[in-house]
Amino acid sequence: MAPISKRFSSGFGRRGLLRDRLAEARSRYKGDDDKVAWILSGGGVLGSVQVGMIRALHEADIRPDIITGCSVGGINGAAYAADPTSAGVDRLVRLWSNLADGNPELMPKSLLPLMAQMAMKKESIHDPQLLEDLLREELPARTFSELLVPFACVATDAHQASAHWFETGPLIPALMASAALPAVYPPVAVDGKLLYDGGVVNELPLDWAVANGARTLYILQVGHLDPRPLQPEKPFDSLMHAYWTARVQRVEEDLAEISDGCEIIRLPAGGSPRVRFDDYSQGRELMSAAYEATRTFLQTGQAEDPSVGPTSSF
Repeated sequence: MAPISKRFSSGFGRRGLLRDRLAEARSRYKGDDDKVAWILSGGGVLGSVQVGMIRALHEADIRPDIITGCSVGGINGAAYAADPTSAGVDRLVRLWSNLADGNPELMPKSLLPLMAQMAMKKESIHDPQLLEDLLREELPARTFSELLVPFACVATDAHQASAHWFETGPLIPALMASAALPAVYPPVAVDGKLLYDGGVVNELPLDWAVANGARTLYILQVGHLDPRPLQPEKPFDSLMHAYWTARVQRVEEDLAEISDGCEIIRLPAGGSPRVRFDDYSQGRELMSAAYEATRTFLQTGQAEDPSVGPTSSF
């Protein structure tokens, strides 16, 4: 099978094209067993929410045949795909607990106000080296072929304004590209392409899973899901809210387009705290809330509105 980045290169997720491509994929996989996929969205520091969801899914013996991820969801998804065991889940819990304690401090605090940092003549606010070092230390795999569960992550091709999928080759450069949140981390150059965070064009990477036979989709969505009205304190608040709103709208449209023939299970996040984009300190609380909410949901089918979740802001 050709790499999906080639089969569905430019424009794959655009309105109309998504419906047509998935119709073709369904016809190719007609008769296959129903595959279970975990779909992990982006969300930065709110990746701890996904770890709570993953723990609940694993304990309920809901195993994925396919995992896709965007940004921090790519990192969490790759970690589980590399070690889909209780020990692998424990590793994720430990990693996010350590981040909550500032070990390591992936986004060191600055004496300069945020807007002053944004105005400086450099590619990004933070150096990505600390994140890359953490991935090399924690991930028990270096290539996609070493993963025990089929996995793909998505980045954004800055020049083509399209999704760029990774499913083969070195793992860490792919994850770094998928998590290169504009302004926070610099873009990543891979194979002559300049790549940003996948959430810019594909916040919830459903495409690859459905195209590869997934019909039961567990949605591990975090990020800006807060239904409360915005009360901006400064202009940048309004800018970020508009950015998150565009991402959420894209998610809802994509979910609506693939709903025919797929079972979509959206897991609850367990609450809606507001968290700064660089504040990992609430990681334990977020993990615990998501775990309890997801565990209850899987046992009873009952949960608060799954669209209610954490909010990450500048």
